[in-house]
Amino acid sequence: MDLPKFFRTYLISQDCSPLTVKNYLSDVKNFFDWLAAKTGIHYQIAGKAIFGIFTKETILEYQQDLLSAKTPRSTINRHLSALRKLGEFARSQGWLSENPTAKIGNVNHQYQPGNAPISVPEQADILNEFRAYLKKEKTNPLTIKNYLSDLRHFLGWLEGN
Repeated sequence: MDLPKFFRTYLISQDCSPLTVKNYLSDVKNFFDWLAAKTGIHYQIAGKAIFGIFTKETILEYQQDLLSAKTPRSTINRHLSALRKLGEFARSQGWLSENPTAKIGNVNHQYQPGNAPISVPEQADILNEFRAYLKKEKTNPLTIKNYLSDLRHFLGWLEGN
């Protein structure tokens, strides 16, 4: 069974862009490679039976390994999106009764005492996400400017503590 080929066909039928198809296939391959390293089970041999170990616990362990490897948050979230789509695919084929990834949310950076300082690129991501949120909420531009200034000061304070 050529699982990636079937998944590719599914993605195309779901009107995913060519770039999304390419990225999701790469992300799913990364997951299957990780799974093979952890369990010794290869999707090429197991075929659709691989979904017997496609569980919430397995996905959370994968997520934790990515976090431990300091994989960028945006990359982890893209991997999770690909796995959600893979779960939808497996469910549509009758290989899963429910998608175990459906209730696994994206990774958000949360500061906890003892965490490593927030890097400059992470600070920029936080500021950009907050700016986009404020714009979406139709916040006054002067208020956005002031909030971002306050947030920059706070992030600077975090680095000092």
